[in-house]
Amino acid sequence: MAARGALRGGLAVAAMLLLFGAGLWTVSRMTPTVHPAEESASEPAEEFTVGELVLTVEPDRVPPGTRSVRLTAGCASPPDETVAQSGAFAGSPAFTRDPSGTTTHADAALDPALAPGRYQVFARCGTRFGTAELEIAAGDGPPGSAARERVATTRITLAPARTGEWRDHPAGEHTTVEPDPGEAFVRVGVVHEVRVPADDPDVAALRAGAAGYNAAVFLESRIGTFTVETAQSMLELEYAVPVVRTEPGSDEAVITYTGLYYGITSTVAGTYAGIAYTPPWPEAEPPLNVHEIAVSATGWTVAGVSGPPPLAQDAHLLRLNGGRPARMAFVRDGRNASVAFYLGQDDMMAAFLEGGEFETSLSTEDDPQLVTLWNLGDPDTFVARAWQASLVTAMAAAALILLHALARALGGAWWRRRRNWPLAALGVGGGAVYLSGAAGSQEFTVWTVVAGVSGLALFSTYRAARGTSDLPVAVAAVFAALAGLVLAAWPLASAFGTWPAAGVLAVAAGAAVVTAAVPRLRGGLTRTGLTLLGAGAMLAAMAVVAGFGPPHLMWVALLALAWLATVFGWSSEASHRWTAPGAARWLLVTSVVFGVPFYALTFLDARSTWASMTWDEVGSVAMTVVYLGLPLLALLMLVVRARRLGQDHEGLTEPAAFHTAVFLLLIARLQAAGPAVGVLMLLVWAGVFVLLPAPRAELLRPVDAGEHRLLVRDMIKRRSARTALTALLRQPGEGDDFEQRRQALERAGDERDGTLDSDLALSTLAGRTPWQNGLASFWVGLGLSLPFSALRIVESVRGGQTGVPELAAAALAVVSLPLLCMVFGYFYPRVRGTHPVAKCLALFATALLVELPTYMLTLLVASIDGAVPPTSGEPLVGVLVAVGNTAVVSIGLGLWWEWRLMWLAGEPWGRVRNVRTLRALAAPLAAVSIAVATTAATALVNNAIAPLPSGPAAEATPSPTRSP
Repeated sequence: MAARGALRGGLAVAAMLLLFGAGLWTVSRMTPTVHPAEESASEPAEEFTVGELVLTVEPDRVPPGTRSVRLTAGCASPPDETVAQSGAFAGSPAFTRDPSGTTTHADAALDPALAPGRYQVFARCGTRFGTAELEIAAGDGPPGSAARERVATTRITLAPARTGEWRDHPAGEHTTVEPDPGEAFVRVGVVHEVRVPADDPDVAALRAGAAGYNAAVFLESRIGTFTVETAQSMLELEYAVPVVRTEPGSDEAVITYTGLYYGITSTVAGTYAGIAYTPPWPEAEPPLNVHEIAVSATGWTVAGVSGPPPLAQDAHLLRLNGGRPARMAFVRDGRNASVAFYLGQDDMMAAFLEGGEFETSLSTEDDPQLVTLWNLGDPDTFVARAWQASLVTAMAAAALILLHALARALGGAWWRRRRNWPLAALGVGGGAVYLSGAAGSQEFTVWTVVAGVSGLALFSTYRAARGTSDLPVAVAAVFAALAGLVLAAWPLASAFGTWPAAGVLAVAAGAAVVTAAVPRLRGGLTRTGLTLLGAGAMLAAMAVVAGFGPPHLMWVALLALAWLATVFGWSSEASHRWTAPGAARWLLVTSVVFGVPFYALTFLDARSTWASMTWDEVGSVAMTVVYLGLPLLALLMLVVRARRLGQDHEGLTEPAAFHTAVFLLLIARLQAAGPAVGVLMLLVWAGVFVLLPAPRAELLRPVDAGEHRLLVRDMIKRRSARTALTALLRQPGEGDDFEQRRQALERAGDERDGTLDSDLALSTLAGRTPWQNGLASFWVGLGLSLPFSALRIVESVRGGQTGVPELAAAALAVVSLPLLCMVFGYFYPRVRGTHPVAKCLALFATALLVELPTYMLTLLVASIDGAVPPTSGEPLVGVLVAVGNTAVVSIGLGLWWEWRLMWLAGEPWGRVRNVRTLRALAAPLAAVSIAVATTAATALVNNAIAPLPSGPAAEATPSPTRSP
């Protein structure tokens, strides 16, 4: 045995050495992975102060054609707070801190077409400013390039426009606008004339119709993008179909692009008109050899220009080279306006250049103050300050209640399991990093959460299923094998090519499949998965140590595996169902339900695909998964666990189920984002205790279908006896016969057959589970509230509320009332009241307390934003319509519940809801009347409906008596 053990150990060591040597050989054959360059920008936000900054340019005198110069600033602030700009620079230089920590430096690229002369350099470090001078000495420049075959000339005209002149705009045929007093129209015409060889690819593409639908997209990658800015835009810059001209026998073609823009400017305030130019990407094919921009203005004066130094400049004329980004600002003749910020896009630099007096480009002194829920009046009054303090206090209290509900919803057993503590730490840490906005640590935190949560999910479900099922071990081994194959795919494909690597990976995957499929080898599935994971991790680590960067596709694949592992772990543990078909269903359903929003929320660059994303795009997808997908999945798992707890009558008193319901109702209040959401959450918290008082012990015991049937029949018998006794007492009569009949009817009305009072027959679970009751009431509530919800959806679409936040708020608003109905059904025996109609009145009171303030807040916000006319009567009618809708849902659910309980007992509904008595018809007639009134009011004042956001309980009484 010892010899056999030594032999196995020797074989294992030999295999490890062989694998390590194969890894080294693989890495030695790899070629580096090249990723596209990515840019990042930061926006400093500091208070403006004047100070002296020591700025040096090395060398400060260079010949034409010099590629770059070194800028050094004496500043100890972070490098991203250092900014420099000059007409000689080809772009914005990026500063880095020197080892001394007291200075920062940058290599500023120069425009190769710079003319000899002196150029000023302006720099800012934090709140300190400095200047320096750069001289381009006269002399011979770099050797000339080849013959220029692609030449572009852009002619831009800026002039006043008359009413109706915009008919020549591609979208101006049906535009009707009249200027207000103090306003005037402005017209900007843009004409690009490009001379290219007759066989140029652009000529062939245009003849094939490449720019027939959208010439701006075609121009963006060839000439660049022009953007016009005025006080108000009327018709954006839009191009007509390009025109191609060629002459017989000529080897040259002329392409003409014509675009028009119409805007509105103020003739009173000091406003400007700006034209910004962004050149195409450096990789644009085919490139232009020469591009000249000529701008002529009529009625406007050149106020400033940034970018390349103008080739020519006059009061109404500018000529520029088109190879670099540029901005041009114009003001009306004889007027003044602040344009430094528009030209430099730095407010503090603009204030420094304009003498330290910062003013916005558009005057806002006369604009009315924006009215919000936070600022409903003069902020200096006592009432306004008290209102703001109340909102802050309510928000803090709501946050504590939300955290308390979440902690109690997880349950005491969940907190006692130590394997869940790291998961809670990851959640708290990830949320803290997200709220702090620390960009430097956010990327590391996201990938740590992805790896940690997926691993903890698999480990937790393994511990929960230990002794019950071996499925978690097998699934974990499969995920380990897949992760190993993903990690090994990159080094193998880079070293040997795609197909050889695919063959090796297919052999490894086949070995794993055989191990899982053959019962005799299935015990080695865990070792196989760990071996593949170790081999893949070793190959990837060796490649990284050797200086190779992993492809971005590998990170996307690992992210997808981590998501699927988390779904399996959480869903199986929450449901306590460890079966392969169940796991497959969960993985399929969540992939579709969560995959569609993930795809809709991910916006890739035009040059990227899902297989070739940039690192920023990969990070964006990972952040969406961590900060949106995982919280939603956790919320769904709370519902799944409530379903498991609700399979038995003990779910009525389970604290985790109760606080899960409270947490869901609180989350639904997030539809009303804003400072008042705290007040709404407090109302929800109070409403739950109105709906669900302390439970009565006799209603919490299980009642099966047979006992429910007997209870209902006994209730009907006792009600019939009481009805007969009431009729007897209303008739005059005396004597022994009358007394005997009275006593017999009293005994029949008071006696009960079972241990539970049959007067409570319609207050039990009726042989159903809490989850079945909750699900039924949810769908009934959704159906009853659907007409009103559909009307609000129509109003939201009319208002253009189609963004992601609006859709999320709309979804919460649509399911908010049905969620309350679901709580009503789940905890039905605990709901205040002794029969369905009394309980539905408690639901109605709770719904008014919970839903009506949210609706009124939404209506108020819509009125402030102008979506609803702020007249005196229509909003009031809108509120009454909302109250009517709540009444229809509550009373309708109560009547349906009463019918359902009778149907479950096999008895007709008429036994308890007799159509021949007015008292029995009161509730149905009230529901129908309210529904008709709500429909009529909705039809009359549908424009006052807010768009989607953005009685005592009856107790059992003894039989009536009358003295003989």
